[in-house]
Amino acid sequence: MHQVLFTFPVLKDWFPPDGIPVYGFGAMLFLTFIAVTLWGTRRAKAVGLPPDKFQDFAIIVFVCGIVGARILYMVQYANQFPDKSILGLAGAFFQIWKGGIVFYGSAFGGVVGYGLFYWFVMRRLNVSGWKLADAVAPLIAMGLAIGRIGCYLNGCCWGQVAVEEVCPVPLGGAHFPLLSAHARSQLVNKEDNVGYGYLQTSTGFTLKKPGLEGGKDPRGVVAAVEPGSAAEEAGLLAGDKIVKVNGRPNAVVVEVMGPPDKVNAALEAFGKAGGDARVAGEERAARAYFDDPAVFDSAYPVVRLEFPSLSYNVTDVLWEQVREWPRGREDISLAVERNGEVKEFTFEPRTVGLYPTQLYETVSMVLLILLLLAYYPFRRRDGEVMVLLMVGYALHRFINESIRVEPSYAMGLTLSQWGSVVILTAAIGLEVLLLKIGTSPQHEAATA
Repeated sequence: MHQVLFTFPVLKDWFPPDGIPVYGFGAMLFLTFIAVTLWGTRRAKAVGLPPDKFQDFAIIVFVCGIVGARILYMVQYANQFPDKSILGLAGAFFQIWKGGIVFYGSAFGGVVGYGLFYWFVMRRLNVSGWKLADAVAPLIAMGLAIGRIGCYLNGCCWGQVAVEEVCPVPLGGAHFPLLSAHARSQLVNKEDNVGYGYLQTSTGFTLKKPGLEGGKDPRGVVAAVEPGSAAEEAGLLAGDKIVKVNGRPNAVVVEVMGPPDKVNAALEAFGKAGGDARVAGEERAARAYFDDPAVFDSAYPVVRLEFPSLSYNVTDVLWEQVREWPRGREDISLAVERNGEVKEFTFEPRTVGLYPTQLYETVSMVLLILLLLAYYPFRRRDGEVMVLLMVGYALHRFINESIRVEPSYAMGLTLSQWGSVVILTAAIGLEVLLLKIGTSPQHEAATA
């Protein structure tokens, strides 16, 4: 469960703070592509497709699959993409790290890629599409098995809340990094009735002033610590005042919103009135930072009186960093004031136990690979191994989806469950077609 596996310590100015990150999800996609290409080259050669042509085939299907998977995700979770303009959607399409992909989209995209490859290449090589389908069926299952490990590392596609009693059992429940996992949006922030929402906090504790509005020292003070959380185990207590976050002073942050010219004037006034205030402007909002709460207390009322038409939101660095938590970081370091002393804590906020449905799919796909390989020599018609893959995955996904947290559509089924129904129906139709037009194979075994 690590979004970032490791970091190359280069180009730190472009990839702050540690350099170029290698993400677990991307690494598993890359590994999937390499494994499918290597194994698929051998299997495809046995049915008449040259290795170089199969590599072209793998690239086309892989790219079309990613495009289809991303499009379906953006359709299913349209609420996550408020900018509906062409440029806004195009920009969001490439920001996969802010969302995700859906397998059934990749299946449909892969079919389009296969159709293009068949039309422009396979027809000329006189390669049977049914034979190739049977050869690549185990490859698809292998890609799913490896890809779901990427989902597990990324902290997405998890299942419903598991009772604590089952968590010690292998694959019975998993605690994902809460700050960096996709679970944060659904377990912490309620979004369109999807997920649980308000089930836990991002950090394992609540603040006495969750919406800071100013005052002599508006920095966060711990109101309560979640029982059994990593924050409690680290020793955080109610009443602790947060004075540092990840080695940075927990400065008072004033977010200023309004017409750009007046916002800039207010920022300049904050700088002059505060003396040591650090002023920063950003695209979404302009902010002024005060390491010394006393300086903030003297500057804030003066600037508000001078620019009453602007909107002001007073928070602190803790709130700001949790809201914009860097992807891949799992631990949080705090320094607190307690009875006149400063104490430091470092801990990793974790989710409640969630069923690791990603790994359930990995196990199912490994078993399905073995079934497909065992059935391959005994198939009665070319194409039946692909039919078996479609049936096996549709049944698995329908059941696995029932313990995930996804929005439901018609008849209470999720989009992926309806996708399973479509795939199963297509598999039945394909088997009927093979009974009528299918050719019996010469029982050559593709190189395993």
